[in-house]
Amino acid sequence: MCLTKLILVVLKKEKAAIIIYLLNTIVLVSFYYLIFNSREIIYPIVVSLFFLMIFIIYKTIEYNNFYISLDEAKKSPNYKGKFDNSVEVFEVINEIHDNYINKFFKMKNRIKERDTLMAQWVHNMKTSITVIDLASEKGLNHYKRCRNIDGVSSEIPLKNLENSDFLYDILEENKKLQDNLEETLNLFRLDEFAKDYIPEKVNLRELVNSAVNNKKREFIYSKVFPKVIIDEKYYIYTDKKWSKYMLEQIITNAIKYSEKENSYVTFSLVEDDNYIILSVEDKGVGIRKEDISRVFEAFFTGSNGRNNKKSSGIGLYMVKLVADELGHKINIKSNVGEGTIVEISYLSKL
Repeated sequence: MCLTKLILVVLKKEKAAIIIYLLNTIVLVSFYYLIFNSREIIYPIVVSLFFLMIFIIYKTIEYNNFYISLDEAKKSPNYKGKFDNSVEVFEVINEIHDNYINKFFKMKNRIKERDTLMAQWVHNMKTSITVIDLASEKGLNHYKRCRNIDGVSSEIPLKNLENSDFLYDILEENKKLQDNLEETLNLFRLDEFAKDYIPEKVNLRELVNSAVNNKKREFIYSKVFPKVIIDEKYYIYTDKKWSKYMLEQIITNAIKYSEKENSYVTFSLVEDDNYIILSVEDKGVGIRKEDISRVFEAFFTGSNGRNNKKSSGIGLYMVKLVADELGHKINIKSNVGEGTIVEISYLSKL
C-alpha cells in the first residue's frame, strides 16, 4: 500500500482520537490566550502539532506492519502475527480458514465419489449399448440372408420379415447415445487433464481424416460430404486424442446445421509464423451475430438451438475447454444463411 493511501487510512481509522486531541489542544490554547498574551500561544500549538505528528507516524507504521501481516496470513494459514494486538485477529482468521478447508475437502470428496459412481454408470451403459449394437447388426445380417439374392430362395419368406429400416434407425440412435456417453466421460477426464495429456507431433491431414472417418455414418446419413484440402507435409504439436475429439465435435455441428443435401464440409489451412490455422467450413444456416459471443457457453443453443431439438449446447463448450487446456486458440466466423467457419490455431514449431 502506498504511503499517501496508508496515511489516509490512518486519518480515517483514528479520526475520533485525532478530533479529541485537537479539541484538547484548542482548550489549552484558549487557556494560554486568556492568561498570557497572544505570543505565548505559539508554543503550545507547536508542541501539540509535534505530538500529533508523532502519533500519526506511529499509527502509520503500526498499520503498515498490520497489512504486511495480513499479506503473510494470506500466504500461510498458520501465520500467528507479530504483534500482541493482532493475535486475536489472526486466531479468528485461522479458525475461519480451517473451517473452510474442512468443508472444501468434504465437498471435494463428495463430488469425487459422485463422479466415480457416474463414471461407473456410464461404463455400464456403454456395455448395454454394445449389446444393442451387436443385436441390431445380427438382425440386419439375418435379414440379408433371408432375402432373395440372384434368384435363390430365402430361408424365411420375405413377407414374414419387417422392413430393415428400423434396424438402421436403432443403430443410428444407438451411435448417438454412445457419443453422448463418451462426451460425459470426457467431461470427467477434463478434471484430471494432466494425467490424460500426451503432447506429440501429429500429421494434420491424418488427424482430420481420422476424425472424418469416425463421422462417416453421420455424413452418409445427412447426405453431406467432407472435402479435405490439406497437404500431407503439415505437422502440428498437440494431443492427438483430444484434438481428434475437438474436430469430431466441430464436424458434428457442421453436419447438423447443413440444411442443403449434397453440400460440403471443407477442411483447409493457413500458415501464420509458428502456427497453423485449421479451418472447418460448412454451408449451413449460420449463426446470428448476437449469438457468436456466447456459443462457447455451457447449454447455450441460441436461435438455431430453438429450431433444432438435437442441440444440447455442450459440444462447443467442451471444444473450448479442451482448446484452453491444450493451449490452442479457437475462433468462429459466421453469417446467417451463408454458413460457419471454425478456426483452430495449432503450434507448428517449437
